[in-house]
This record gives sequence, structure tokens and C-alpha cells, in this order.
Amino acid sequence: MKKLVILGTALLALNAIASEGQLKFGYDFSREAKYGEGENLKFKKGPVVGGEYIFDNQGEFEWGVGAEYKLSSNSGKLKDKFNNKQFRSAPVYALGKFNLVTTQSGNDALYVLGRAGYNFANEARELASDLDISGGLYGAVGLGTEFGPVSLEALYEKAGFSVKDRTNGDRDRDSLDTFGVRVGYRFGQLKNDRGPKIVKEVVTVEKPVEVIKTQPAPQLKVIGAKTVELPFSCSASEKKCVIRGFKVDGRVPNEAEARDLGTIANVINQFAEGGSIDFVGHTDSTGSDAYNQKLSVARAQNVARLLKEYGLKNTVSYGTITGRGESQPIDTNNTVQGRYNNRRVELFFQNVDFENVRFVDGN
Repeated sequence: MKKLVILGTALLALNAIASEGQLKFGYDFSREAKYGEGENLKFKKGPVVGGEYIFDNQGEFEWGVGAEYKLSSNSGKLKDKFNNKQFRSAPVYALGKFNLVTTQSGNDALYVLGRAGYNFANEARELASDLDISGGLYGAVGLGTEFGPVSLEALYEKAGFSVKDRTNGDRDRDSLDTFGVRVGYRFGQLKNDRGPKIVKEVVTVEKPVEVIKTQPAPQLKVIGAKTVELPFSCSASEKKCVIRGFKVDGRVPNEAEARDLGTIANVINQFAEGGSIDFVGHTDSTGSDAYNQKLSVARAQNVARLLKEYGLKNTVSYGTITGRGESQPIDTNNTVQGRYNNRRVELFFQNVDFENVRFVDGN
């Protein structure tokens, strides 16, 4: 029990920097092993507890580390079918997940998983004194799914161990074969926090990896009574502005482009009333479709957040915040400049009354 408390505390501490942590609880419906050349020895079914730390839970492939401890009824040791205590089993492993189906909310609806590591084992004191049990290689395969903060997995494991006869020095190597299920409680930066969202009025977005200090917005150049020249790419006819300046994997624009959002906020605050703004994020073709979809949404979310930080007043609301991944390029993805142009967030002004302000398209 003390080991489990330490493991749980370590996972909680790692959560401050980890992509995702999981507390795992499960049950083995089948446990079977063979000592040497003897008959298969069936063990009693029992619970499993453990934890995992996922280093990166974005994209199609995820990887991390984990550990489990197998229990029997009223005991921390495995029991055979005659209720005799045999040995302890605690696998420690690296894990990989390949996501087959990802939902619009960002959860992995179906994924395959694999584990590889070492099974720490030692004999129970109740076992015959002439036998010495030690660990061996560990591997597992399975299928899983996610429901928000909960994961569910079906798992087949082979946990290696060896049995040494102290009387003659003979050693036999075998494995404990198990089949069971695992239920995980996920905490930290969950994948569904990065999934596509439709946001009304109030926008809640995750804090981006890159940190940008909002600078004072540049002064507007007013030509006449109601003509505003904007120092960024805007379309007066479409009532649309475009924010670029994203790195290949960047979730926020560079400082110069971010300051343009301050200009947008000033224009709206001074000249516009009512209506809403829709945000649509885009990526270039670098990366997988699934990764780019989530990245495009993160970009749109962070641009929406920055616009609020620059003081956008509440008379103009937020409509939808979505991402289109790499599906709607406006330039070629075969050149550096083309990919730069495709990495963008578009702001669409819906029913915003600019009191007949005439925008001068700027570059």
C-alpha cells in the first residue's frame, strides 16, 4: 500500500509538467502460469492497481511509462486455485498507443496499445523454502477507448518470471499469462481539452506553450471621419481579417502579428457595435490530418483569447471557434512562403455594425 501511495503522489507531482496522468484500476479475469515442465497452474482472479504518465497525448501516436501491481483477495500476492500464496508481480513498462478513431471532441474513440518492460517478482514466504522466484521480461497488447476523463482498456499480458530450485540450482523460465480490463481516471492536459469546440460568449482555452506578452496596440491611422487604415491583411468586402505568423507547430502568432489583434480590438471598440466574430484556424500540410485538426483549433482558441486580452469590449460577442486543419489552403504547401501563408487564423465579422466605417485594405 505504501508503494501505491508513493506512486500516486509521484503522478500528481508530474502532472504539473506532464501532458497527461492516469490512475489505473482493473481486474484480471484469467491468470495462468506454468512452472518448468509441469502442468499449467491456474491462479485466482484478482484486482490490479497502477498508474501511467503520458508524455505527449496529441496526434495519432502517444507514448509514456507506467507501473502496475497485481493483487489477490485479501493479499498482495498471487494465489493459486488452492488459495496458496505463490509470488508477487509488479510490471514496470514503457507504453505506446496508436489512435485509430478520434472524435470531434478530441477523445480517442478507439486505439490499440502495447507495453514492454520488466516484471518484478519474488516468492511469497509461504512458498516452499527451496524455491527462489525472480522477475523477467514483460509485454502486453490491447484495445482501448476514452470517455472524457475516463479510459477503458481490454488487455492481454505476458509477465515473465523464473523459478530456481535451491537444492540443485536448476532454473526454469516462464510467464504469467493474464487477460483483464483496466479503467483509468485521466487528469492533466486531457486531449478533449484540445479538441474542436463551439464557444458562445465566453471562451475558455488552454494556455499555449509559447508565451506572448501583449504589447500596447499601434495607433490607428484615421483618414477622414470614418475611414480606418489597418496594418494587417483584411478584406473590406468580406469583413474578414487574417492573422499569420505561426511556427510550424506553433499555437500562437508571433509578437508582431499578435499586436495586430490589438489594432482589431481598437477598431471594434471605437467604431463597431453589436454582432459577433467567428474564428477559423488553419495549418499547412506538415503533420497528420488528426494532429493538424487539433492544432488549427488551438490556434483559433488562442487568437480569440489574445483579442480579449487586448481589451475587446463585451458588446461584440464570440460566435464559433473552429479549425479546418490543412483542408483549406490558400497557397501551395511546396514552398516555405506558401506554408507560412497557410498557417493562419481567419476572423469573420458577423452582423457587426461598423457605423459605415470604410476599411482601407492594408498589407
